[in-house]
Amino acid sequence: WQHDYFELRTPGRMVRMMPWNYFGVSGSTDSRKRLFVSMNLGYANTPAFDNAEFFRYQMGLRYRFSDRLSLELNGDGSSDLGNVGYAFRRETNGDPIISWRQIYQFTTLLSGLYNFTPRMFLTLRARHYWSSVRYEKFYNVDAQGYWIDRPFIAGNDNNYNAYNLDMFYTWDFMYGSRLIVGWKNWMPLDMSIDGTRFGKYGQNLRQVFNMPQGKELTARLIYFLDYQKLKGKRV
Repeated sequence: WQHDYFELRTPGRMVRMMPWNYFGVSGSTDSRKRLFVSMNLGYANTPAFDNAEFFRYQMGLRYRFSDRLSLELNGDGSSDLGNVGYAFRRETNGDPIISWRQIYQFTTLLSGLYNFTPRMFLTLRARHYWSSVRYEKFYNVDAQGYWIDRPFIAGNDNNYNAYNLDMFYTWDFMYGSRLIVGWKNWMPLDMSIDGTRFGKYGQNLRQVFNMPQGKELTARLIYFLDYQKLKGKRV
């Protein structure tokens, strides 16, 4: 067991954290081909407990339709079934509380590129992030860092979603000069999804698109003025 002097967010206090064994494997196909596939898998457990496994999973697909168009889809997630750490709560006397919890995270990223000409192109980037925290036990920590059982604190589970889509049209019409037109779509920060009703990633993703969305259209023009040329014309 290791001594962690930072997790409790309390100067002079430490907590004992369990050891982990981790195994991972990753690989990919030839990136020069039209279809490119990458993957990353990981597994961890601890000899201290039987129910504290950790899983990591990532897979990416990229397809180049032509010299003009390419699309890429990437999924990256983890399931931590035995996460122990500061519970962001304290006792009335100020002592920190730690918790045993399950943490699920997954990110989906879709990106694309279309080249109209060497100086004119369209880019797309859509991202959805989901995080779910489900508390199972709470503990106090003694002066030696050992965990001490305490009563359960209800109502701390958290379900968080973030979504945004950005699309930009870029035209480099002169050296140093460009026009950028952007369209943005996002899930408002004050909107939330009930994790007790929708506990899986797919359910959360569907609910995101059922919510009101924020939208924004922007345009930016950058024009380069060559002072030397202007000075020469005046002469």
